[in-house]
Amino acid sequence: MKKTISGLLALILLLSVCAGCGNADQTPDQADDPGQTQENIYASLLDVDPGEAALETGGNQIPMELYLYWLTSSCSYVESQISMMNMYSGGQYSEIVNEDGSLKWDGELEGTPLTQIAREQAESSALSYLVMESVAEAHQISLTDEDKAAIEEDRAAYAEQLGGQEDFVNNLWEMGITQEDFDRVSAAGYYYQHLLTLAQDPASDLYQAPGENDAYVDHILLMTKDAESGEPLGEEEAAEKKAKAEELLTQLQETDPAELETLFTQLADENGEDEGRNEGKGYLINEATNFVQEFKDAAFALQPGQISGIVESDYGYHILMRKDLTEDHLASLAALGLSNYLDGQLAELAESVKRSEKLDAIDVKDFITSYREAVMALH
Repeated sequence: MKKTISGLLALILLLSVCAGCGNADQTPDQADDPGQTQENIYASLLDVDPGEAALETGGNQIPMELYLYWLTSSCSYVESQISMMNMYSGGQYSEIVNEDGSLKWDGELEGTPLTQIAREQAESSALSYLVMESVAEAHQISLTDEDKAAIEEDRAAYAEQLGGQEDFVNNLWEMGITQEDFDRVSAAGYYYQHLLTLAQDPASDLYQAPGENDAYVDHILLMTKDAESGEPLGEEEAAEKKAKAEELLTQLQETDPAELETLFTQLADENGEDEGRNEGKGYLINEATNFVQEFKDAAFALQPGQISGIVESDYGYHILMRKDLTEDHLASLAALGLSNYLDGQLAELAESVKRSEKLDAIDVKDFITSYREAVMALH
């Protein structure tokens, strides 16, 4: 998740049209300290104080500058996604996409105004940081010295990528955010790592034990339809597949239990026809997993170390073996449980958060247009 958060930050920094100035006669490079001496770009476009609260709950807040950063980022992201959808669909969304790929911001996508989509995504992004911080605080998690050092390293690496510290400061100024905002976004990944550690600790209230139907299952599949065309095999060929499955099952049933998993893996490697079977020699599944029901029913009926009989599905004949969950599987399940918990907290926060009245007064179309004009004027 640390890398995911860092990657998300870098992605949004690139997606955003992250440049602008409060004074069109002076570029950031001409200022002695652009992060301090120049008017915030958003303040130059809107009647807002960059440091005033845009979203607030429980004494914690998202300042207007950071909310507006997410709004410009969301506009860029929505635009890139819809433009891509339009390109790959042969112009299906041409009513809301200009020839240059930009959006017609007064348009709608499936009945929802584009400006509303951008607003909702910006608020969700902003609130996700409040959630991470509040959950971390509730579990007495704070940044360690190692975390703080790593955040400094992240910042230095990004500055180097841009060309140096001066370019980094200019870049932040152009995006309308401070170094404190930048570090705050980076810190979320480190809070998450600590929360994930708790989610894997049975003594923590964030821990969710694997369910009975969280299963690690391998199988031997002998297909009764053509893998390329999907057409059913002839009766004779299908009968041969079933006979082969019965032969393999007999071998498995007659082997020493201590050697069963080794033999199963060998037979699956040599005879199995599931091209999607991964290198981990199995699948982590639950009720929601997109597998045929016959496969899931057979898997959930097994205990770790047991094999099934011959299970028939539309794909062919299966022999399944349920295995013990690995440490990686337990970590994946913990991450999923934590994600679901944080999503629930986000939904609750969205219902109770105090929003600045100035947010509703922002005309997204005019705002993003004027922001980009400021960018073009500078560059």
